[in-house]
Amino acid sequence: MGKAARNRRRRHERTGREQHGSPEQPSWWAQPTDVARGGTTEAKELAARVADAVEMPCRATFLDDPVFGGALNALLTGADVTQPPDPGGTTKAPPVLLFEPLHMMAMKDTLTGTVHELRTEALVMGGFHRLSGPVWSVELADGWGVYRTKDMVVLRNADGGVAAKSKLALDPAWESAAVSHGYVLVFHGHPLGVEPPPGKTEQTYTTRDRAMEFRQARYNGLLTGAVVKWGGITEDTLDWVLFPPGAFGLPLPLAYVPIWSFTPHGGPEAFGFTRLNKRVQAPFAEGMVAKLTTTDLDLVRPGEADRAIAFITGYHCGDEPANKQFFEGWRQMILDCGGLVIMTGNRDMPALLGASREQDQYAWEVMGESWGAKVLVSEDSKVDALATVPARPQEGQPREVIARAEHQAEYMQVLKDKLAGQESFSVSVDNALETLIDKAGLQHWITNLWPLACQTCSEPLGAKADISADGPFEDDKILLSMHHSGCRPSGVTPPEGVKMSCPTSSFVAGYLSADDKPQDYDLPVMVINPSCEQLQLIPNSSGGWRNATLEVFTTLGFAPPDGNFPPTAREVEAEVSGDYLIVTVTGYLPDNHDHEWAIKAPEHVLHQIRRLEGIAVSLVTKALPTLLGHEDLPSAFGDEDALIGWVPLAMTG
Repeated sequence: MGKAARNRRRRHERTGREQHGSPEQPSWWAQPTDVARGGTTEAKELAARVADAVEMPCRATFLDDPVFGGALNALLTGADVTQPPDPGGTTKAPPVLLFEPLHMMAMKDTLTGTVHELRTEALVMGGFHRLSGPVWSVELADGWGVYRTKDMVVLRNADGGVAAKSKLALDPAWESAAVSHGYVLVFHGHPLGVEPPPGKTEQTYTTRDRAMEFRQARYNGLLTGAVVKWGGITEDTLDWVLFPPGAFGLPLPLAYVPIWSFTPHGGPEAFGFTRLNKRVQAPFAEGMVAKLTTTDLDLVRPGEADRAIAFITGYHCGDEPANKQFFEGWRQMILDCGGLVIMTGNRDMPALLGASREQDQYAWEVMGESWGAKVLVSEDSKVDALATVPARPQEGQPREVIARAEHQAEYMQVLKDKLAGQESFSVSVDNALETLIDKAGLQHWITNLWPLACQTCSEPLGAKADISADGPFEDDKILLSMHHSGCRPSGVTPPEGVKMSCPTSSFVAGYLSADDKPQDYDLPVMVINPSCEQLQLIPNSSGGWRNATLEVFTTLGFAPPDGNFPPTAREVEAEVSGDYLIVTVTGYLPDNHDHEWAIKAPEHVLHQIRRLEGIAVSLVTKALPTLLGHEDLPSAFGDEDALIGWVPLAMTG
């Protein structure tokens, strides 16, 4: 046989091994029979699940393990990688980690027949290498590190991201070797002889079986490896932590995100995040929106067509029923509020608030060292959420806020009739609330709460409600809220934390006049209670409490009434659209969800708004505006606890 023929034969044999596996392929190893066509929804969902599954089985061993081909005396070469053996011969063989993902996703090019595996390609692009020579010939992956937490071993890439992790108790001898060498050989692939396959147990899973699997992964091109620096113990946070509204006194849902997620993109400051410094006053993020699906929250760059460029970081709820159930409710809260707060740092954040004072104090410390910003929901997420709602006719389609007001009009009328015929309502107050607020203070301020919707389930409350208190928060603030007794019995924050929805707004439009007949000198007014079922209180200088619910609106120019014409509000505008009045807060309100109110106003009110080019707005908590009649408006508008402002007309149609 000539040289050319021999080369062709060798290439053929090598190609056959790479594509069809080793002749010693284990009997339990088989390729999947069900495939998904590339570009389909099924394929994309499968790729997302596989890419997010970074937790996997792992085995810690040494380079002289027979699985790698028998006892090896060779150590890593190069003084920059390992220390030379000591004269006494006590230097251990280099430590090895075998990460074996439970699932691999292969993609086949139908034109060339080439097969690629999703995570294998990602590892190679990140600095790992396909294993083509002896196991000890792997090269250094710059910037990568292996770390240990309290119960896990973690492989992190050059950006700090988690490439693989496993719950694994490291043997002291193995960890000593890692410290001695300063580096670890890391292999990633499937199968690698880590988990016993179907039909095998730890007792029947022999060294020969494990070695055969390791060779099989190499033959199939599913084995990558690298020399990775040993980083020792890490206290960096690795996972997202999700909070419902109410955490840290915020009315918005909150996600705490590891700061390394933003490192490849210039850090959180590149998106307008600011240091919180123990004051939860986050600005709106710049160049970032939240894209929601039924299982994921992705932070993306708006308007960027290329998904790879648009994606910043994201969270996947996984397949655990409890996680999916929580995420479903949390996702709906974000949609209801129109956004969420993203907080990012490098310290572990407790998953539950309110379990203990020490843990809460630690959580506030972590928050004070973090960055934060408010992130709005992407428009396509809103569209996706409403995908099951019948489409309205395109011609003459009203603005979203008007459509929402029309949708709620019937419910609000029923609620108004019910409350109008209800002389009183009963509340349940547990003695535990006295740990946060005295009885006299609670009795005084409870009249500023209105039983519209349960702050746990968002369903109507009716004639009975349970009062709960959360806190103390920053500046010793506390938060009172109303719930169904079956959703959250009266009490303080339970050990498992709380979930809260956004409070209901109640509002009415009318005019102030000298007599009952409409006149050109009538002043158009709108009375708004922006927080019917929640009330923020803060201690005052005399040892009592003052209402802090409306204070945030003073940043927009609203002020207590003093008998003069209301001051002009900033970053708030009025709009007349058809027979609807719309008032929108366009500026930044620290720690508040977006505010936009739309109401079908009387024609005289709309006429006066157009003529005077604005409307007087009063913000209250003492009244339920939907129950106010024309004769009640002067007292509600001039209440000493109210905040008033003149809102200019920005648009009319």
